[in-house]
Amino acid sequence: MRPTTGKIREALRAILRDVYPGARVLDLFAGTGSLGLDALTEGATHCTFVEEDRPLALKLRAHGRVVVGRLPRALTQLTGPFELVLADPPYGSPAGPETVALLAPLLAPGARVVVEHHHKDAFGDTCGGLTRCDLRRYGETAISIYQGGSQ
Repeated sequence: MRPTTGKIREALRAILRDVYPGARVLDLFAGTGSLGLDALTEGATHCTFVEEDRPLALKLRAHGRVVVGRLPRALTQLTGPFELVLADPPYGSPAGPETVALLAPLLAPGARVVVEHHHKDAFGDTCGGLTRCDLRRYGETAISIYQGGSQ
């Protein structure tokens, strides 16, 4: 497990300041749930956490819905719509791009999908009908922000 650094979490809070309030959030590859918990702290109304490690996932039950399962297969257990998706897949894993490519049916119009990934990972300008609207790099880590649907 590679937790999101404080520097990146702080950057995401600044980038998503206007998106968090009232949002239904989906935290994929949740780990400790830090990204989803930040969203709730910043005003999101709900967070669903998806994590394959059962002990980690169960610690999040007090904060929202928890789905224990491996992505992208676990997406079949979800019901949207979500206005914000936060994903922190393992660096170098094909599960990251595969999961993002399958998100469209779960998204509200104009939803944002934020993916933390290694800057060399295969996240392009489009992914599963989503268009990247922002890309930021912090050392070896990149943040790709995609938007889908009409606004």
